[in-house]
Amino acid sequence: MRRALILAVFICITLSLPASADLTIFLPSYGGLSSTQVHDCVNGPEGEVVFATSDGLSFYDGANWTTYHAPKGYMPEWLSSDTVLSIEYGPEGALWIGTTLGLQTLDGHTFRNIADQHRLKNPAVIGLQRWDDAMWIETRNSGVHRVEGENWTWYKPFRPGSPASYDLEDMALDPMDRLLYCLSHDGLWAIGENVSAGFHPVTLNGMPLSGYDGVRTDPFGGVYLFNSTEVVHLGPAGRLTRVLLSSDLGTGVRSIRDLSPAPDGALWLATDRGIFCWADGGVAGEIDRADGIWSPVVKKVFVDCGGRCWYSTSTAVGYYSPENTTLIPITFERPARGT
Repeated sequence: MRRALILAVFICITLSLPASADLTIFLPSYGGLSSTQVHDCVNGPEGEVVFATSDGLSFYDGANWTTYHAPKGYMPEWLSSDTVLSIEYGPEGALWIGTTLGLQTLDGHTFRNIADQHRLKNPAVIGLQRWDDAMWIETRNSGVHRVEGENWTWYKPFRPGSPASYDLEDMALDPMDRLLYCLSHDGLWAIGENVSAGFHPVTLNGMPLSGYDGVRTDPFGGVYLFNSTEVVHLGPAGRLTRVLLSSDLGTGVRSIRDLSPAPDGALWLATDRGIFCWADGGVAGEIDRADGIWSPVVKKVFVDCGGRCWYSTSTAVGYYSPENTTLIPITFERPARGT
């Protein structure tokens, strides 16, 4: 009964928009979408999309929303905090959840506390990344943890083999080159499969590679780094390639807020002038306020496994279903291997 009071499943109200835009928009509602402030998104095992928000944990299965909220009183088998910062499916199939109050897993409808401040030092988990049978846990000012089974390894800030930062921002995996990257605005650190060797700083011409706000996995190898004015690609052997500048998107675009690589090789970008699709070396599509996204300032984008581009603004969350998902991937020259 208590769960019935806390958890509600609603068929969402979808606003009608021009058919040419192929947009679907959701507004926050009790039991529906929990908040427009989306911190993280992930694909679920059954094709659903999961949202970590500032007001709960939301699932969308293509027709219905399921939302979990933290109860007013302490309940050990329920969501510990409505401020959900990061999510990732783990090696056992459970959803790992990073909140401001620690780390949990969700298996079915049961939450389990994994770690609090005693283990994490800082309970606010800003990033989660699965790598094979291990889960990597990023906190902003208390470093990175690696969990495999019951074994925990703490990479304490500024210790040898650890990121030298008390202000980590993001984390992403390059599964092809077998590297995990942790990012702060002051630098980038990478760790390989030999985890005992620890992290090493990524450098460019002998200097720390810095000045970027986000890092995203390139499904074709490498990672994308971005800030408000630039997107670059970091590939094998530290090869750095500029992909685009904010000015390449058109007059008036001053700020890149987020990006999401698509399975077809395109890049979807959230900007202060709408959403842009970058492919084949140029702008392949644009969605702005006139197309129905309500606000030109887009805060987050996420391309799900079905090719839909989800986005969030200050007033709504929605998705765009592109007609063409067979664009030519962005390619980067790989250095020749020695013989």
